[in-house]
Amino acid sequence: MVINNLVDYKSILEKSNENIKLKKESITTFLSVCRHEERAKKLTRLIEATKLLKEESYKFRVLFVGEGENTEEYKHLVEDNDLQDYIIFCGMQKNPYPYFKISDCIILTSEYEGYPVIYTEAKVLGIPIITTNVSDSMIDIQGRYGIVVNKDVDSIKNAMKSFIENGYKIEEKFDAKKFNKNIMEKIEKLL
Repeated sequence: MVINNLVDYKSILEKSNENIKLKKESITTFLSVCRHEERAKKLTRLIEATKLLKEESYKFRVLFVGEGENTEEYKHLVEDNDLQDYIIFCGMQKNPYPYFKISDCIILTSEYEGYPVIYTEAKVLGIPIITTNVSDSMIDIQGRYGIVVNKDVDSIKNAMKSFIENGYKIEEKFDAKKFNKNIMEKIEKLL
């Protein structure tokens, strides 16, 4: 039996309203929130996809919220490929939710994950997701809250391109109260 964590949706919604320096832009904004650790998170895939879309003259930006052992490597890759206008490093944020609010799409490029908490956070805030095929993404995300792609640069690039051109309409509204109720029922069955 799988039991997800309860979601403090009221706190997420409240925290998303805090002010930050960055503002909502008229171009598509993708958001990556994760530890900068290449072995699992594979942010080089996102940097490479961004480079390819820039070469095709697409206008968009990607916000990188987080830090880690590979942050400097990622910054060098961005500089070496002249992507500073496309990828913005926002650093580690105690409250990442205002960045969700100014973004159009959450993007996850991981090689592997447990159950990504960012899935639930994005659903609470009503933001579509592009994710590699990790964890329960095919069951939980595909066709409902976003798009699941293969773990390669071209698949990520094509999903981003499609999102820039067409957006993505979330098929069902996430009911956080029902989500929490189902978790509590599972816990009670175990007791």
